[in-house]
Amino acid sequence: MITRRMFHSRLLASLAALTLPPVRMGHAAAAGDDIWLNRLTFGATPASRTEIAQLGRAAWLEAQLALSPDDPELTARLDAARLRIAYEAGEDEDGNHWPALDETRALSSLSADPADLVRLRDWGPGKGMDYAERTRPADEVIAASLIRAVHAPAQLREVMTQFWHDHFNVNSDKDESTAIFFPGHDATLRTHALGNFRVLLGEIARSPAMLYYLNNADSIASPANENYARELLELHTLGAGNYLNDKVTSWADVPGASEGLALGYLDLDVYEVARAFTGWSVGDGRWLAEGEEAPRTGRFTYVARWHDPYQKRILGREFAPNRAPMADGEEVLDMLASHPGTAWFVCEKIARRLLADDPPADLVDRLAQVFLAASDAPDQIAQVVRALVLSAEFVAPPGKLRRPFEVLVALYRASGAEVRNPENAFHWQLSRAGWQQHRFGPPTGHPDRAEAWTGASTLNRMVDLALYAHADWFQTVAPPSFDPAGPEETTGAYLARHAALIAPALGEDVAASLCQVYGIAPDDPVSGFDAATRAEAAAMALAFAALSPDALLR
Repeated sequence: MITRRMFHSRLLASLAALTLPPVRMGHAAAAGDDIWLNRLTFGATPASRTEIAQLGRAAWLEAQLALSPDDPELTARLDAARLRIAYEAGEDEDGNHWPALDETRALSSLSADPADLVRLRDWGPGKGMDYAERTRPADEVIAASLIRAVHAPAQLREVMTQFWHDHFNVNSDKDESTAIFFPGHDATLRTHALGNFRVLLGEIARSPAMLYYLNNADSIASPANENYARELLELHTLGAGNYLNDKVTSWADVPGASEGLALGYLDLDVYEVARAFTGWSVGDGRWLAEGEEAPRTGRFTYVARWHDPYQKRILGREFAPNRAPMADGEEVLDMLASHPGTAWFVCEKIARRLLADDPPADLVDRLAQVFLAASDAPDQIAQVVRALVLSAEFVAPPGKLRRPFEVLVALYRASGAEVRNPENAFHWQLSRAGWQQHRFGPPTGHPDRAEAWTGASTLNRMVDLALYAHADWFQTVAPPSFDPAGPEETTGAYLARHAALIAPALGEDVAASLCQVYGIAPDDPVSGFDAATRAEAAAMALAFAALSPDALLR
């Protein structure tokens, strides 16, 4: 009888030594459905395969586009979730003391009124607390992200929410301010993930977490802080490809500038955009002037006395002085959201996320046309996604590499594991592979090309993820049921059944390879092994299949 220790000791060697055959032509139909499921969800499951087969792909897509982020069963899971918080007794520089703590708590910050979170920013006499209390809201979002990715029915919305988290990246670990208000940032992205880009862009410009992260909360006229303005142009809208500072020396030389909408931007535009957003701040009770403080709403607030009211020129358009409150910033967002450069840049990124590292230029052109034509539509982003998914190019063979978070989630979705996540231990495991869920430092967000995720260290850590994701010490999921279907099920059939949860075309091949490597007779009844060994064998079959090209490439 093979033991669990033998599985552990032999798997890594077998992964390196064995090459599994490619998907066979006889599985073409199932592979086609799985391409849709693995690109538009966090991983195919038996239930989702049944659903897409019954509805048909187009109807399944429409059902996903229509799903609300608010699902009663998912809400119940989030309400039942508990996350540990632990720290030692401490004292701050104001003499405040707090006792040691080690307890599990509900994810209460996810639905908290931002006004109730402002107190976590308060420092000074009588306001002492461990730093873990101040950053707790972001920790809860991280915990919830795995629960949502694995269990949310609105899978396409969750995939797009993660996409927008990278596009509008905020490192929740920057400081306590970004952490405290990160639940609101996450909720905004999820709410508008398939909605209108201009609305989403405006909400992000007002997001307290973004305002803190890129320092616009403190931006005051003369001089304005340029951080948000530069990332708005370079990362959120026009893209670095439309930065023309190295090509022209005067704004008048930028194509389109003389007509009032330059096709690219210069550093001069960054400076002027920064001036347009002076005064866009956060209601956190901050001192504004003698006898005046910001409201303690935990939401966006406009500080008129901080705004630069004088004339501006942005992308060749003249802005008159002394306009209505926030008019400068709103017009900038209007210009950028409807700009052809933004349409192409955003659509290329969506196609890169859902299809391939280098999506065809003519496909991106067509998507950009949809983006611009639907600029006023409440489902603008959904229209772009629909056009991409229904294009001829979308049925191309798999070629998009799963990143570490996606590898882990796909495993849990396939195995039927229930995410409990009491320690956020999964976050540390993912960080070893280079994935920092909601804590990626640069404003670029996680890279979305294969070369960023194929280094030896990253791949080794992805092997660890697949190998140990269901282990008790991983402290993330309640172990799924791996019991045999019946007393007469053979070992080969048992292994094939579990491997097929990840890669249907490879179930039999994985089983045969594992039986050969471990010296198991595939025709022996699996009931001859004890329950613990059967569970270990099932987890190994899942891991083996998950690390095959058929599973790693969506």
